[in-house]
Amino acid sequence: MNSQVQYKRRNYFINKEFQGRYIFNYFLLATIGSILFIGVFSFFSSNTLSIAYDNYHLQLGVTPDILFKKILSTQWLFIVLGGGLVVIITLFLTHRVAGPFYRFEKTFDAMVGGDLSDKIILRQKDEGKNLAQKINAFNFILSEQLSLIETFNSKIEISVHQLRKTLKDADMDISKAEPFLNQILESQKNVHTMINDYTFSRDRL
Repeated sequence: MNSQVQYKRRNYFINKEFQGRYIFNYFLLATIGSILFIGVFSFFSSNTLSIAYDNYHLQLGVTPDILFKKILSTQWLFIVLGGGLVVIITLFLTHRVAGPFYRFEKTFDAMVGGDLSDKIILRQKDEGKNLAQKINAFNFILSEQLSLIETFNSKIEISVHQLRKTLKDADMDISKAEPFLNQILESQKNVHTMINDYTFSRDRL
């Protein structure tokens, strides 16, 4: 049987809408920058002449006019190479931001659903490490508080049953105290139900 090695495909488009918007903005910024550069260069070179040699023909003309013809003839190459370079650079830059944003969104969704056990782990070069640590710390502290409430709540139930048993063993009339004891137990059950709505981990950060 031939063993097949499976390679994990790296997904650069984590958030297509977010990354696509930034790629378009960077591409638009590069285009505007190029147009401004051409405009400024044309302004300062409008009073100069240039000589160009094209297809065995010697041309003499104003510098901006000659340059524009050359730029327009090679515009497709600029769009392909320049656009491709902008896309690649922007993709790598946004990947360090889109990844953490995706993890934050998933963790917040889990927190809204009552799951506090999720822990955000980012890569070495990812942005947002401080925010990830704060979110992890919040989940940890809240989990610890819920764990303490759960412990205290269990002790309340045990104490109520022990008190009832002690009063009965002492042949005391607990008929008047019984409604209050039942009310305490009912509140204890409600707290227990609310705690069970949460999923939390007691592992330390």
